[in-house]
Amino acid sequence: MALLDWQAWAGWFDAALHGAAQPWVIGLALALTTLLLEDLAIAAAAALAAQGSISWEWAMFSVGAGIAVGDLGLYGLGLAANRWPYLRGRLTLGRASKLALHLEHRLAGAILLARVIPGLRLVTYTACGFFRLPLAPFCAWVALAVTVWTVGLMGVGALLGGPLEKALGIPAPVAVAIPIIVLALGLSLVGRKPAAVLAARGAKEVT
Repeated sequence: MALLDWQAWAGWFDAALHGAAQPWVIGLALALTTLLLEDLAIAAAAALAAQGSISWEWAMFSVGAGIAVGDLGLYGLGLAANRWPYLRGRLTLGRASKLALHLEHRLAGAILLARVIPGLRLVTYTACGFFRLPLAPFCAWVALAVTVWTVGLMGVGALLGGPLEKALGIPAPVAVAIPIIVLALGLSLVGRKPAAVLAARGAKEVT
């Protein structure tokens, strides 16, 4: 299936909703979708689980795995940037070294905060890789943050989906997806200003 073949994608989605696609295919598609639109992928996973195309457990695992791989990719991006002599010389001395120590001592809080506040993940996770913070603790906290985030959003969808379905008379897949999308958009709007403030503060510490 070509990446830009929209008719093929529409056909796959229609097949998934009718149970014709294999669960592993749906899971792989959801995992890949998280690399582009994370919250939409979670909403789609909940919708497919409510439809019965895949189990809730497999839906959570698929999107969670995709999100975790993306987070590790950001760490790897920072690690690769560290090999650039100009950046390494500029960002490993002075205030930047203090930022590295700050991240290392508050790694858990930084990762969990970046997961909740949109816009912080790119800066925080690439910085962790750039400053070569220990990979094992980073992976452990990322796994915890992704699990809480994924299960939390899908749990909200499952909890509110039933009442919405009855109140609005809409299909179950749509009903479970709506709370997830609304909550994700709400957090994005609320977290936009704190993310900008924290990013600016981090930039001052580096320069």
